[in-house]
Amino acid sequence: MNTATKLTSHLIIEQLLLEGASAIFHAPRSNPSVLVQMAQASQMLKCGRLLTEKAAAFTAIGNFQATGRPPVLLLSPGQGLLNAMPAIFAAKQIQAPLVLLAEQQSTQILNDDPVLALDNLAPVAKLCKWSAEARSTVEVTRLLRRAFTEALAPPKGPVLVSLPVDILYQFAQAEVINPPHTSPLGAAADNFLKKTARSLSGAANPCIIAGNEVSQYRARKEVVVLAEVLGCPVYTEPMPTGVNFPNRHPQFGGVLHFGLSSVREKLKEHDLVLALGMQTRLSAEADKLSLFNPKAAIIQVNVEPTLSGKSLPCIAAATADIAETLTKLRAEIQLITDSKVLSTAKIRAQETVRLISEERRKLEEDLMYPSGDDPISPFWLMRTLDGVRPTESVVVSDVISVESDPCSVMSLETSSSYLGSNACIDGYALPAALGAQLGVREIPVICLTTDESALHSMETIWSAVHYGLPLKVVILSAGGAARLMHHSPESAAIFPFGSPPVSFKAMAEAFSMKAFAAKKMSELETAVSQMFETEGPTLLDVKIK
Repeated sequence: MNTATKLTSHLIIEQLLLEGASAIFHAPRSNPSVLVQMAQASQMLKCGRLLTEKAAAFTAIGNFQATGRPPVLLLSPGQGLLNAMPAIFAAKQIQAPLVLLAEQQSTQILNDDPVLALDNLAPVAKLCKWSAEARSTVEVTRLLRRAFTEALAPPKGPVLVSLPVDILYQFAQAEVINPPHTSPLGAAADNFLKKTARSLSGAANPCIIAGNEVSQYRARKEVVVLAEVLGCPVYTEPMPTGVNFPNRHPQFGGVLHFGLSSVREKLKEHDLVLALGMQTRLSAEADKLSLFNPKAAIIQVNVEPTLSGKSLPCIAAATADIAETLTKLRAEIQLITDSKVLSTAKIRAQETVRLISEERRKLEEDLMYPSGDDPISPFWLMRTLDGVRPTESVVVSDVISVESDPCSVMSLETSSSYLGSNACIDGYALPAALGAQLGVREIPVICLTTDESALHSMETIWSAVHYGLPLKVVILSAGGAARLMHHSPESAAIFPFGSPPVSFKAMAEAFSMKAFAAKKMSELETAVSQMFETEGPTLLDVKIK
């Protein structure tokens, strides 16, 4: 902790560097900000320039998802915060620790209702975990230290510090505060572990649901080991934000979709459900029937204390570190395991693998490889992409398709190979993919998005070209996201995206980005190959039936 007399803006940059921030993301109206100038002068804090605050916020979120570094978003007075609101909502849902620095008009003129004056704290009251406005120079570094503490504490989420611009130019004798070393959450209590071990060992047909906290808190390896010990299937919660379980593992049972009847069908035979890190609350249907076997026992483990046992009818629930809990749980199971339990687990594993293999084989057999003149389906687009893309590439997606979920169709083995959103906010994928690419420059990033979502953030194309990033953008031109989510949606409910038609290829070329298009199967593989063979940012506009 160092006390020094410096410009408040200088102290802010020093505190951000101590907190582990690597970049400040902002839009053009923040370019004159003293914080941007100080960041550029520091040469240690990069400035991510986007054309809108909404795109800048999604880019910051994607950068966090790819790197784990706390993202900082600088917002200009007034419109900056208002423009970023959809992404702030998404950060709350995704549990991204987005630190918002919202500049405020000078305190000397605030009472005169100046242009772009806004009560920065009011709009985010329901979206941010914590927010505050600086009243003096000496408290600014303390506010930032608390902001990062609040943002990174489970559940992670957005926080806001409002900064009147006159304070930024004042000198302050203030303390720059070193972040403390924090103790991890730790495993669940011993009695919970013993009860869960007995329940799992005695269950006839258990299953695991791997939730988003599994990937967010790096517990995937422990889930795989436990699943193999039990020999049971593992499902992924709806709308995964990462690779919660390797989807080519022989015990991967698939992604649970929001078609609640299909979820019930998958889970109805299981007499015990171990829900690990689930963030999506699976509610019952209107008829009030349970999604689970009425006789099933449900055990839940979450890092976020507001989730465990909140909405599922659990016999046991714990707020704990998932990885450490599963490591100790496996040890408890081994202590009570006898030859009968081992034999049961072995038989169960064989049956699980057989059933999942048969389901996959049946899917392959039922597939009719389309002819060259056939239209392109989401499934064959994802399958073609998967066969051509580099092995170490990262897929960032906001595509929601009942029949073709990227987490089911594409091979996603490594923990960082997929990033997604569970917020259902249009405009996420393009800037989030850009943020991921800024964080992992050596690894190709593929953006998979719909025409509807892309139209919310096409300005991101400019930034990708501006930075010369090797981002690959694939747009599913289906006439709106609703056509991918429903088999036969009512025509009256479909927004007329095709009137007039939109050429994303032409739009990309207007931003000086190389672009390709495919309208039928005979064109698809060539277009995909050309996209990956072309250096720099590239776009592929795919017409979906």
